[in-house]
Amino acid sequence: MIASVIFSGVAAALVYLTGRRDAARDPRLTGVALALSAMFPLGLMWLPKFRVLPVTTGGEVETGFPWIGWIWVAGFGVAMLRLIIAAGVLVRWRRQSRRVGSMGRIEIRELGHLKGPVAAGVFRRVVFVPEAWSNWSSSTRKIVLDHETAHHERHDPLWRWVAETAAAVNWFNPLVWWMVRRLSMQCEFACDARVLQKGVPAEEYAMLLCDFAADSGLHGPAMAMAEHSSLECRVRRLVGADASMTMLPVSLMIGVALISALALAVISPATDGSARISPDEVRTRWAADPFPGDTGDDLK
Repeated sequence: MIASVIFSGVAAALVYLTGRRDAARDPRLTGVALALSAMFPLGLMWLPKFRVLPVTTGGEVETGFPWIGWIWVAGFGVAMLRLIIAAGVLVRWRRQSRRVGSMGRIEIRELGHLKGPVAAGVFRRVVFVPEAWSNWSSSTRKIVLDHETAHHERHDPLWRWVAETAAAVNWFNPLVWWMVRRLSMQCEFACDARVLQKGVPAEEYAMLLCDFAADSGLHGPAMAMAEHSSLECRVRRLVGADASMTMLPVSLMIGVALISALALAVISPATDGSARISPDEVRTRWAADPFPGDTGDDLK
């Protein structure tokens, strides 16, 4: 667990430094960092082990906190259950929706309770649209499809699954959660840029995002066009205001480093004085000659 925190700290620092000037940099580095964070515990099981801590007489390192592993398992189970439920909701959305068109391999399905469009699906790509879809103007439909299909072309739903899995594995780590949010924002910035490249005025696009502002309820597998959590930052970026993302505070990195150091100090086994020594070994040491090489010739 401590090694995972240290690894995520290094990864978060690289992501932070890479996008320090422009938070909308290519999110592939963030995605790779999250993928490695998700696989890091499995890698620890296969990598060779190098013992650096003292060992007790039984040959095992005593941490004194065996319940830490169970706490991690409980948190991981809750996080994965949340993803499984989200996947089930997505299946229900498909059953309740009605197909109204397609763009290549991407289905367009109408779903009643939605307020704004949502891109979802890794193998069966789909764009869910509200019932008001039929009343939208042709320009609004084009903007919506340009944005949502850009998500699928960039495989953003897959990266969101990777990010949510990394968050489940590292549910205790605020650095991983920060990278998950950063990846989501970078994906939205990239799709917004594609829409603007096709000649859509920034002000018109920003107003459309505000009209569609809603939460999809599926933060893992689905990507709403205008979620409340990211709307302000995206609109400020579109209108040319200061739209820099909230960067990772240096104090957070320092805090995680201090917590890791403290955990190592607390969890590490005690020094040689706490090792279990039998009474016979104690008597043998007391009876031993403290100067075995001294024959007494020097005193003559």
